[in-house]
Amino acid sequence: MKKLFVVLVCVLALSGVLWAQGNAEAAKYPDRGIEFVIPGSAGGGSDILGRTIADIIQKYKLVDQTITIVNKGGGASAVSHGYVNAKTDVDYYLLTCNSANQLSMHVNKSMSPKGPFTPIANMALDDILLVSRTDGKFPDWASVEKAIKANPSSLTVGLADDLDAMALALLEEKTGTKFNYSAYFASSGEVATALLGGHMDLAILNPVECVGLVEGGRLTAIGSFAPKAMSAPFEKTPTFTALGHPDVVMQMSRSVIGPAGMSREAQLFWSDILQKVSETEEWKVGYIQKNVLEGQYLNADDFTKFYGESEKMLLDFAKKLGIL
Repeated sequence: MKKLFVVLVCVLALSGVLWAQGNAEAAKYPDRGIEFVIPGSAGGGSDILGRTIADIIQKYKLVDQTITIVNKGGGASAVSHGYVNAKTDVDYYLLTCNSANQLSMHVNKSMSPKGPFTPIANMALDDILLVSRTDGKFPDWASVEKAIKANPSSLTVGLADDLDAMALALLEEKTGTKFNYSAYFASSGEVATALLGGHMDLAILNPVECVGLVEGGRLTAIGSFAPKAMSAPFEKTPTFTALGHPDVVMQMSRSVIGPAGMSREAQLFWSDILQKVSETEEWKVGYIQKNVLEGQYLNADDFTKFYGESEKMLLDFAKKLGIL
């Protein structure tokens, strides 16, 4: 009987050790550094999003491991997607994503053969602007409309991705205009630089991509695709609805996704971390307010639904406008 008792004690002790080890291993994730991949170059909207998130996580020690920003611009997000698709340890990679990337992955077929990317969290909604040089020939939409209707395709508009092209196609369709929009660049930062250098007449940019240049008086936002009037420094920028074109409305989502095949554990882990990020003052004031965005956090499950619905809408719209 005594031997049986000793055996039982040993079995229970061993079970306890194994249970503790199993839980310790489960609690370890992430047990090494994370790469946060940006489908664009430094200074663009996606880069600002990724670096802001990483800085907040590290400031508040929300994750024990280091987060390394990796810029992989080019190919309308195809380079970044290909880089991540080649990885096998998929739980250790995050990507910024936006509506343009969602569309581009279908245009350039850069999704993984293993399946779709893993939605983690939506973080914000971003408006879209038509922008000109402040010292240029086009101080407002009326001057643009007059010039382009007198001489179709005479004005060049800088674009960074397929969503920019879709926004311009929408503007053309609803206003009866025709632009030359062959000026594609690897990132929005390059678009802004080219516009400032006089290499184009206009550009499609998000507020986060030009707010400093607008505040500095170098660029002027002459029309907004936003559904309602925007806040400073774009409070004087008329929406196209106010300009008499109520169907010229479009917004971009800004989010975080994981590679195809990311585990549910990792997906929920980062969804929770990103919720904590969205609740900080640095996020609300230093990112959302500063860059004239609309805060909209959606957790993994809500974002998965939103992601699917927005993807369908984008693809239907792109086919209608001839983007696909």
